Order: sequence, then C-alpha cells, then structure tokens
Amino acid sequence: MEGAAKGRRARIGIGVDGGGPELVARIEEALEFAEIVMVGDPGPGCDSGRRLEQIRAEDPATALVDLLKKGEIDGAVRGNLSATKVMREVSKTFGVRVRRLSLLALPGWSFFLAPVGIDEGDSISDRLNLAVMGAEYLKDMDVDPRVSILSGGRMEDLGRSDRVDRTLAEGELVARLARDVGVRAEHRGILIETCRGDDLIVAPDGISGNLIFRTLMLLSGAEGFGAPAIMDPVFVDSSRARKSFSGPIILASALVAMKGR
Repeated sequence: MEGAAKGRRARIGIGVDGGGPELVARIEEALEFAEIVMVGDPGPGCDSGRRLEQIRAEDPATALVDLLKKGEIDGAVRGNLSATKVMREVSKTFGVRVRRLSLLALPGWSFFLAPVGIDEGDSISDRLNLAVMGAEYLKDMDVDPRVSILSGGRMEDLGRSDRVDRTLAEGELVARLARDVGVRAEHRGILIETCRGDDLIVAPDGISGNLIFRTLMLLSGAEGFGAPAIMDPVFVDSSRARKSFSGPIILASALVAMKGR
C-alpha cells in the first residue's frame, strides 16, 4: 500500500479543526506519500515553517467535500472534523448512503471491519449490503475476499435468550444470502477468533463493530488506516481519537493509485 501511495502521490485533502502544531507535524509525516491540503483551521501557532497547503474555511466539512466533488483534490480524509457533519455532507453531495470499511492491521494479518458507525448495520439488509458491496470493493483491489459474519453466540447457544436466537438466525441468513450472489461468506457466530486470515469481518451491528474497532486500535495497539467509504471518488473516514493521520492519508493516496491503474 505504501508503495502505491508513493508512486502516485495523489493530492489528498484532510479536514482539520484545531489540534495545533502537534497535529500539523503528524500530518506532515505523510508528505512522502501524498500532496496534502489541510482544509480548515488547525489553530494558533501553525503558520510558521508550514510545509502544507492550507485552505481556511468557516465550514471545513462542506469545503472538503466540495473540493472532492470539483476534482480539485484526488481524495479526501475526514481528519478530526465531526463525523456527523462530514458524513451528512458526503451523502448529500454524492447521493449515496455512506458505508465504510475500517482497515486494521495486526501482526501478520490485515483486514476490513464493518459496520463501524454506531448508526450503521442495524438491519439484515444493511449487513448484507456491507458484505456484498465490501466484497466487490475488495475484488476491485485484486483480492478474492473471504468474509466473516459475526453474531451474538455459538450455534449451540440457541434457546438461551430471544436476542441471541435472533442474532444467530440473522447471521446465518446474511451469510447464506451473500453466498447466493457469489461471496465467500461464513457465519462465525460470536467466535471472532476464528476470523483470523479473513479479509472482511461484518459485526452484528454498528455499536459492536465500533467497540471491536476501539478495542483493537485504541486499547490493543492494532494499526488503523482509516475507513474508506464504498463509493467514488476516494473518501477515507478517520477517528478523531487517533494520534496520527498518516495511515488514512497513505490509504487514500494508495486507493487513488489503484483506481487509476
């Protein structure tokens, strides 16, 4: 991925709202992988010696998405802007329901996780779309993906509670419907440890997906590269809790390169 990013050095916009010199320094770490445009205001003390192009805007969320729509940047990264504002603007501008796949890396294994938005994946159709569209997205990257569908228990837990029974039935259904359209999908129940080596993990809902993401990245030290939206052009979501935005910038630049090959 880093090789693709370096080769293309796409023009990537990143939203900023405060953060100061430390945030700017962290963004500058990715300059070897992309031409970076900061959209917004990082705060005082960030003007001297700056190596980044900056576009100041009272409404950086709207400005960032508008730059992407006009083709003035090749791809965009949310940065530390409000997810609610940016996702709403992306959805309105590009006429899509935003679906994101978070790219995480553990020793010897990289995989996508979805849903990661707390308001995503609440229905069977939502999770099925994530599995099918996510698989197609990976195929566009020359990956023949294996997809894991998670639920709330083991199959032998049937009968322990209505809620567990429902999630097990839904997990089985999502996996079967995904296989019916050619996706290599398996229902793994609650056994997330059996997913190792798979390319896409679909959580039972956005809340549990977000908890998995936060546990792996913010507590366990997994490397996170952001969450690309399944859409054209390239838009990569990024948690405001992260200390560095190099990963999402590298991912955005690499995705631009892959789409342009």
